[in-house]
Amino acid sequence: MLRTRLAIAALVTIVAAAGGITAGVVSAHRNAAALDRPATTVTPPTAPTTTTHGAGGTPTTGRTTDVTETTGTPTAPPRIPDPKVAARRLFDAWQAGDRKAALQVASPGAVRALFAVEPTPVPHFSNCRSRNLGFDCQYGYHQDSGLWFIVMRVEGGASAGYQVVSVEVNWRFTGPADAAKDLVDAWRANDRTAAHGASKAAVDAIFRLASRSNPPRPLGCRFGGLQTGFLCDYTGGESELLVLRVQGGASSGWIVTQVTEVTD
Repeated sequence: MLRTRLAIAALVTIVAAAGGITAGVVSAHRNAAALDRPATTVTPPTAPTTTTHGAGGTPTTGRTTDVTETTGTPTAPPRIPDPKVAARRLFDAWQAGDRKAALQVASPGAVRALFAVEPTPVPHFSNCRSRNLGFDCQYGYHQDSGLWFIVMRVEGGASAGYQVVSVEVNWRFTGPADAAKDLVDAWRANDRTAAHGASKAAVDAIFRLASRSNPPRPLGCRFGGLQTGFLCDYTGGESELLVLRVQGGASSGWIVTQVTEVTD
């Protein structure tokens, strides 16, 4: 009986040892196989790309582009809550010769009217006064024979913003003789646009005179009454006497309203 038990114990020991050797062989085999396999690289996800076409239709690949970067949608001009600011921005754009900036704060008609005026000498701001549900913002400067006035008409509101809708350029002569001389000088230069102090009828009348080779000479101005104004006489041209009727006043300025040829 004792021999039987010893035989069984020896057999169990042999089996356990064999199992350990087998497990060790299997583990070594697995480790060797793992070393023989190439390492696996995990690639992180990349950002989405888009294909665009460059100059000549050549496709190029790049990052996804935001729509706002390619549409180029122009932004609206900033709202101007003050009429003086609207007038000043138009004035600055005119002085800089920047029509694009001027159109941000004024109508196309106002821009054309202002840019037709020479920017020098530089006029000075006078004031902005409320009139007819809007504002008249005035600039001006003195010259020898009178005053230049640039009036910007500004309309809108504090919530919607203000814009210059029109521009008027006026010349106010300080005396009747200056207004008459300005018209005669414009006729001698054959330049209708240079006649700043005359009505259209007066300009048309003097420009009907044929010859400029012997221009008329001023003889002075005389008061013709409250209704008539001043009569400024010129002589020495083709007509024996040229009479320019000038009306107005010191505050509103003087303007030639009629030109008459007096012949014997």
